[in-house]
Amino acid sequence: MYIASFHDARDELDLDEFDATDPESARTINRLFDYESSLWIIAKQWASDTLRRPGARLHDYFLLLDSYAAYNERPGAPQIVAAHFDRDPDTRTVRATMTSHALIPFAQNWLVGRGADPAKVLEPEGWSDPLDTETGQLEDFLRGSGERFEIHGSFSRHEPPYETWVIATDNEQPPSPAQVFFWRLPDERSPAYTVRRGQFDNLDAAYEWTRDTATPLPAAARAQAARLRAAPIQPSPAQAPAPPSTSPNTRRPQGR
Repeated sequence: MYIASFHDARDELDLDEFDATDPESARTINRLFDYESSLWIIAKQWASDTLRRPGARLHDYFLLLDSYAAYNERPGAPQIVAAHFDRDPDTRTVRATMTSHALIPFAQNWLVGRGADPAKVLEPEGWSDPLDTETGQLEDFLRGSGERFEIHGSFSRHEPPYETWVIATDNEQPPSPAQVFFWRLPDERSPAYTVRRGQFDNLDAAYEWTRDTATPLPAAARAQAARLRAAPIQPSPAQAPAPPSTSPNTRRPQGR
């Protein structure tokens, strides 16, 4: 399956005709379109995909793969990037924001919180598949979690077995036990991945578990597990590693 380079999106965004609204937006645009970057489009929602009134602001959303993340100076760096462009046709200005995530559902949640259509920012068919119902339900839950979880740390292993863990606390249950979300793909031949959730008494215990991820995760409380039932996603305010030659490996990247 072919996925396009994010550099191809610059002309569609017409950024040469817009001025950045602030220095941070200018830096974000320069970083996203740096000629040395290697970002690939997993999913996107163009402003032209939605009905809008004449003169209304234009919002574009991108879910991206950073294929060079495995070579980041920080080991285990996140490989998924979410980007949002807010263009004003009247003033010819653009506000650009971006953030990196270790797991795709957290990036999707960030985009939905800024107004993206949840159906538009899903991975395309053939990208990869969850192994079981538990994985699918947990990913649906995270996509619609809004500002519920505060992320404290993450790590992605960029070689077999491909693994990513994310440590978070639940803002809806203070004082919150530590949560671990754990993604795993045994090897490149495996057809599907799993995501599991574990609960620890505190952050120290959660980090200690990451020293040996072969150890079973402590099950989340039954009441919390019940919340994994898929619910309508409501937008909320924000909160392969080898470099490809012409196009990226279409297998879902490790840690997603």
